[in-house]
Parts: sequence; C-alpha cells; structure tokens
Amino acid sequence: MTELDDRSLDEIAGAAVAVPGVESAAIFAVEPGATSLRLAGAAGITGPALDGLAAAVRNPAHPVARALSDAEPTIDVLPTAPGGPRLRSHFPLHADRGDGRHAVGVLAVAHDAPLLGDQRRQLADIAGSAAAKLAG
Repeated sequence: MTELDDRSLDEIAGAAVAVPGVESAAIFAVEPGATSLRLAGAAGITGPALDGLAAAVRNPAHPVARALSDAEPTIDVLPTAPGGPRLRSHFPLHADRGDGRHAVGVLAVAHDAPLLGDQRRQLADIAGSAAAKLAG
C-alpha cells in the first residue's frame, strides 16, 4: 500500500495498468500547503523502484513534478533514469474549486510503445477519476 490509507487511489492506478501497453502507474498528490508532490497510489511498481520514484518526484525539476503545471498531458517522453519501460507519459490532475481550476496531482504511467489515441483517451478518463478523488 502507498503512503495514503485510502486504497482507492491504488485501484485507480490499477485501472491505468489495465490499459493495454501500460506497465506501471503512479499517482502523485500535491502536498497540503505546499507545491511538492507525494505518492498517493501505485500499481505495477513496488519496492526500491517505487521508493526511488517517489523521492525523485519531490525535486521540482523532475518531469513528473513539472507536469503538475502543464495544461495538457505530456506523452511518450524518455525517462530521466535508466531501467523500466522505454517511455513515460504524465497526465496533470486538475480540480475545479470555487476560486478556479487547481492542480491537485499527476498520473504518471510507464510503457514501451507510444500511446495510441484510444489508450490516451482511456488514461485521460482515469486521470479524471484520480483528480476527482484527490479533490475529494
């Protein structure tokens, strides 16, 4: 289980891994009162690899952390660290609140082949579910 006590974000990450071609998924949430990210859910990645990713994402220069400020997903990028699948895609998670649209996290997925349109749509829908859960 991840740092959160809520398994539903692990289940949402599991739905991302169920998309054909996706090997692992991690959901990162904005730290309350800060702009850094913390691991909130994961599937297909465990142990030292997950711990390393969670630590790396705390660096604001990491591609997942940078995706937090993106308006659109970043698709089919090369990883910054060796190991694992060949490509990464990052889906920023946004929630509408009374004072506007806010970034609440990022869905990061790893895959070997470029994502096709249907895969992108499925992952965008899953990212919407993660955003709704984080906005709570």
